[in-house]
Amino acid sequence: MPQPPDTEIHETEPEGGDDAIEPRQAVGRAAAMLHPETGSLPNGDRAALRRIDPDTPVTPTLWKVLFDLDQDESPDWIRQTKWEQRWATLLMGMAHCAGLHDYEVPLGQALAEAGWSETRFVRLLEAEEDTLPVLIRRMAQYLASKQQPANWDDVRQLLFRHY
Repeated sequence: MPQPPDTEIHETEPEGGDDAIEPRQAVGRAAAMLHPETGSLPNGDRAALRRIDPDTPVTPTLWKVLFDLDQDESPDWIRQTKWEQRWATLLMGMAHCAGLHDYEVPLGQALAEAGWSETRFVRLLEAEEDTLPVLIRRMAQYLASKQQPANWDDVRQLLFRHY
């Protein structure tokens, strides 16, 4: 079974050349699409992403976003269903925090500034694959309630460290 690349960056080489969007860039593009004032995604689609169930993520909205982000096909190191579930979880959290993505605010710092307890943060970092989506939903709702910007690429790295 192919091993995943370093958890810091999960890049895939496109079949067609150098124009593929790296996952880190895809997070930024997703944040731009989800922005409530300037984003291209309609309110109904943002709401659909907030309601998404990571266990059964196949929705037209999810696929629309994955195709736009060039993240619709999984790399060799992860099964397609796991890829979709993880992107669904990430996009669900980002939809809750629409307009609050900031590469300059590490996730840990954002949670500390928002008042998230250290115990909850450790639980998030140590979460197993099956509980992580629930904790990310709670974290996203908390950050949104505090209007706290965070680097959602850190969340992507957290999600994709489990393969």
